[in-house]
Amino acid sequence: MKKILMITTGGTIACIQSDNGLVPKMSSCDIINLMPELKDICTIDTIEIMNIDSSNLSPHHWIIMLDTIEKNYNDYDGFVITHGTDTMAYSSSMLACAIKNLAKPIVFTGSQLPIKAEGTDACRNVYDAFLAACSDNCGVFLAFNGLIHKGDCTKKVYSENFTGFLSINQETAGTSDNGKIIWNTLNKKPESKVVFYKDISEKVFVLKMIPSLKPEIIDVLVNIGYRAVIIEGCGAGGVPTEECENNFMPTIKKAIEKGVAIVCATQCLYDGVHLDKYPAGIMAEKYGAISCKNITLEKALVKLMIGLGNNMNIKELKEYIEND
Repeated sequence: MKKILMITTGGTIACIQSDNGLVPKMSSCDIINLMPELKDICTIDTIEIMNIDSSNLSPHHWIIMLDTIEKNYNDYDGFVITHGTDTMAYSSSMLACAIKNLAKPIVFTGSQLPIKAEGTDACRNVYDAFLAACSDNCGVFLAFNGLIHKGDCTKKVYSENFTGFLSINQETAGTSDNGKIIWNTLNKKPESKVVFYKDISEKVFVLKMIPSLKPEIIDVLVNIGYRAVIIEGCGAGGVPTEECENNFMPTIKKAIEKGVAIVCATQCLYDGVHLDKYPAGIMAEKYGAISCKNITLEKALVKLMIGLGNNMNIKELKEYIEND
């Protein structure tokens, strides 16, 4: 039997009702004791590294997760991380990008209802996560509602529906079927030694483009010390140009000249960024803007944090993001 470490971090799955609503209070042992059927598929150890509402997640929590996996890496065949759904796509993207040459499965999961709630989706999700963690498929994954997603292309798209997450611009990694995981993709074990990247910069800002937004906001962000700005543009990644009273091009050009990375994302879920399609994108790219292409905002954010934490310049960041 495989030996799996379950790492708990809180979230809805660990919540109980209080006078102030749902709060994460259940321990890792509490959760595992509610699912005795897991003992039939693997040997399990548990560790609770935090017990928070995932909306309170900060980058230092990612370092705790990475440290925990690194310290226990050689002692286990796989890892299950229970996590709040609100920021789970950020955490799964971070671990997928921050661990190079991963030769074991790390599977995130959570639930839309607490594990003790009537009709909860928690037990199914946890069981599927353990099935995936017991496989020989290497990588970071997210198990939810019978689907196994690649950890670096997921997005939470429902606040209550049990579907919860979707894979964006990629097919799902696998599905759960009668106690088995049917994988669509299999990752071979890398020959090189695993590496953990834990130098992370928080100086990344996400700016949502709306019709009333003024270009000066980028000057403000640069002046207060941000080293990268992700602009969630319209459609294929567009921003207002010289044809509009709120022309963003001069401030984008100025920011890049100061060494600040400007990264073009899209507010659309699917099909990605295409800077070669319209004058705004062509001009932004000419000035040195970086395209998110088909990756999610969550992945772009964590890659910028890792890149800046490892002292990448704009040219290096462009290659790191665009040649994903």
